Amino acid sequence: MKSKLRIIIANEVKTDVMAKSFWITTFLIPVLLAVFGICVGFLMADSDSLMKMSEGMNAGPSADEMTPLKALAMMLGIFPVIFLMIYGAMVFNKVKTEKGNRIVEILATCVDGRTMMLAKIISVGIVGLFQLLIWMAMIVVFAVLLMLVSGHGLPWNYLLNPTLWMAFVWSFLYFIGGYIFYASLFAAVGAMTDKNNENQGYVTLLTMLLLASFYIGEYAVDHAGGGLAMACSFIPFTAPTLLTVISASKEAPLWLSLCGLASLFLFAGGAVVLSGKIYTSSILLRGKKIGLREIGTMLKTR
Repeated sequence: MKSKLRIIIANEVKTDVMAKSFWITTFLIPVLLAVFGICVGFLMADSDSLMKMSEGMNAGPSADEMTPLKALAMMLGIFPVIFLMIYGAMVFNKVKTEKGNRIVEILATCVDGRTMMLAKIISVGIVGLFQLLIWMAMIVVFAVLLMLVSGHGLPWNYLLNPTLWMAFVWSFLYFIGGYIFYASLFAAVGAMTDKNNENQGYVTLLTMLLLASFYIGEYAVDHAGGGLAMACSFIPFTAPTLLTVISASKEAPLWLSLCGLASLFLFAGGAVVLSGKIYTSSILLRGKKIGLREIGTMLKTR
């Protein structure tokens, strides 16, 4: 199984990375974001209404409450939501496209459904992380050049701060667990349909849950000890973002961060098992609308 999984992953990654669309989006998206940011900046500078709206939005916590660590934690909490929306949809589309191709019937004769699903999840995750590393390298190079041109030195006192690196470690661990959980669900939903207008409700539901996790995570910045934050720390749909925010900002006790992490990976493993059953049972079905009753039947199969 490991050799088959490795071969499929290598083929998927090579196909995606060699595609022209990958490199076009990799270099075009940062340019578009930069242009968008510049345009918004000019518009806000010339618009009294936008400036007042911005002041109102930034009038939340006072200066002594919003620490740099909390601001970093909020930004890190946004990352898994954006990543899962983009690459979770990619997993869904790749599975749905493959289902409409007859090659999946040949592949299913020598590889079990769970292996095919894991190959899609892992390959898309590798491609996504590779694209993010390119963007991070571009940002670092641009920031260093900007500091050198402006005459400012590199902020080594911040870059060598262990608290900063621990925030990134917590963020990465929760991101891995959250990606496995959500990508498994996106893959299962993609396997249940071979038409564009079917099962969009499941995709919409997953997207709404991601947005809810984002808002709950931002709320938890100043309410980490509340009952809502505690409860949502053990719910897999909200845990990746919420735990990233409260753990990276050091607002959560160590036991909560560790227990939440263990719970998230436990749910992620369960999602792989359950989604694997749905994937295996539905990947070869065509022209049949799958409802909740059919899903329940699939989950009962071995």
